[in-house]
Amino acid sequence: MEVVIAMSGGVDSSVAAALLLERGYTVRGMMLRLWNSDLDVTFRNTNLQNAIDCTRQVAEKLRIPFEVVDAIEPFREKIVKYFIESHRAGCTPNPCFVCNRVIKWGLLMDAALQKGADLLATGHYARVKRNAMGKVELHKGIDITKDQSYILAGLTQDQLSRAILPLGDLTKVEVRKIAHRYNFDNFNQPDSQDLCFLGEMDQTLFLSRYAPDSQISGEIRTIQGKKVGLHNGLSNYTIGQRKGLGSGFKEPLYVIEKDVETNSLIVGVKKELGVIKIDIEDINWIEGEAPSTPLQCGIKIRYKAKPVQGIVSKNAEDKYSIVFDEKIRDATPGQFAVFYDGDQVVGSGVIKKTYRENV
Repeated sequence: MEVVIAMSGGVDSSVAAALLLERGYTVRGMMLRLWNSDLDVTFRNTNLQNAIDCTRQVAEKLRIPFEVVDAIEPFREKIVKYFIESHRAGCTPNPCFVCNRVIKWGLLMDAALQKGADLLATGHYARVKRNAMGKVELHKGIDITKDQSYILAGLTQDQLSRAILPLGDLTKVEVRKIAHRYNFDNFNQPDSQDLCFLGEMDQTLFLSRYAPDSQISGEIRTIQGKKVGLHNGLSNYTIGQRKGLGSGFKEPLYVIEKDVETNSLIVGVKKELGVIKIDIEDINWIEGEAPSTPLQCGIKIRYKAKPVQGIVSKNAEDKYSIVFDEKIRDATPGQFAVFYDGDQVVGSGVIKKTYRENV
């Protein structure tokens, strides 16, 4: 059986490729060439070439074919534009979530199938299983500190049925040991932390260049409507943020809400943080069919958030709400809510609206 492994030059995808060979698969490496915003073209091209060279060295060491797939324009159209437009709308996007669904298990999957491959593999820390009904399930990775099931919760049955995740049953420590055993140069490489398309830019500089209208100053107001300062663009703030709101207040202030219509940043004291209910749309049920609701689940509202208990209920066609057992902090429009039954991913949806009271 032939597998295409999505490679990036990092330790995870390198070890995933090695493990696939150990398990008897015929392996082909592919790397996506993505759009990058770096102002310094020479620096950008050098970084890209270094990543390609590193990946090619791994492929040569493993004696597998390797090629680079051009995804610059699809990535710019589907991911970068989504990122920009979300910020313009006052939301906090998750481009990695969308990229996995649209680019990796979309464009790259198509390229793999065209090459005659049966499966697409990545170095994600998550697990896929097939149940007694023949459905594919998505589960958390064994290493809970590296689990990436959240970021894959937008994948469909068709996509997951062609997915293989060799690192799901391993810890990061074990992966680095395997990389060292294979004498990979990247065995001790630190994990990437930033959005891949930002390059050397920080987010504020990126948005100043590509979405200057998201950087327009406006008023900072309390929940009660009192003006307490000025913000430097709604896109520079996120729900729950404390820093950057000024000083001299009796109590520390936190971002509660972003009012796009009035270009106002709504703030409050700590006791005013938190929501009890959220509306979600664009639902993806992993098994392909919606379960009966109301549904008690563990809910993650961000990649690094801990699951909290809540009840998912259907309001209207393809629109759902979640009422949490207790108030939660930092639920943010634009981010994805992912539903868990234990370590199994049930589904996901994008957060559209939040409520401080259950209305």
